[in-house]
Amino acid sequence: VLSAQGNLTDALDAYKASLEIAERLAEADPGNAGWQRDLTVSQNKIGDVLRAQGNLTDALDAYKASLETAKRLADADPGNAGWQRDLSVSQEKFGDVLSAQGNLTDALDAFKASLEIRKRLAEADPGNAGWQRDLSVSQIKIGDVLRAEGNLTDALDAFKASLQIAKRLAEADPGNAEWQRDLALSHGRVSVIEAQQGEGERAIAGLRRGREIIVRLQELSPDNATLPDDLDRFDAQIASLEEE
Repeated sequence: VLSAQGNLTDALDAYKASLEIAERLAEADPGNAGWQRDLTVSQNKIGDVLRAQGNLTDALDAYKASLETAKRLADADPGNAGWQRDLSVSQEKFGDVLSAQGNLTDALDAFKASLEIRKRLAEADPGNAGWQRDLSVSQIKIGDVLRAEGNLTDALDAFKASLQIAKRLAEADPGNAEWQRDLALSHGRVSVIEAQQGEGERAIAGLRRGREIIVRLQELSPDNATLPDDLDRFDAQIASLEEE
């Protein structure tokens, strides 16, 4: 709650207090996987606040500690899907900070490690929409780094892979606003790369498809504060390409 209120200093103190308890419990009973997982949660919370404060160095240390604990749990029980997902989340958070620090090479490695875990989870349980969305997010993370590196071809492949997952989720549950928005934004990501590659007409068509989805969502959820901003971005991108 303190974090949501923007009171990051007191939020950090609360999370540190929680971490101290989690550490004592984990040290007293190292074989208790639940206590170990609580430790990773506290470390991630601290990392999230430090990152929000702009303290990327300490945030990276917190995420690294969480990643090490998550690895131990996942290695000890490879069949536990929850531990595997926790590890994928820790890899992703680690990659986020590395990317923010400009360390794109190591960030890409972290995102790829997260992707591999999520692929296994998604293949093992194709009907789990959560696993599928996690996989889509990993593809986006990888695409963002590849684009920042100037590798537009591979970035486009990653964004297209994410788009295909978003399409399946949106078609399977047309009433899920989150899945629909994911699909709209995925169209946008693919179109941006296509525009950079000189495929202006294709890019405009993709942006219009994304825009149409946002318009429909606005009609269904007029109080959603994020949708007007989404629509403005689509309109600006379309107008810019049409001017060219």
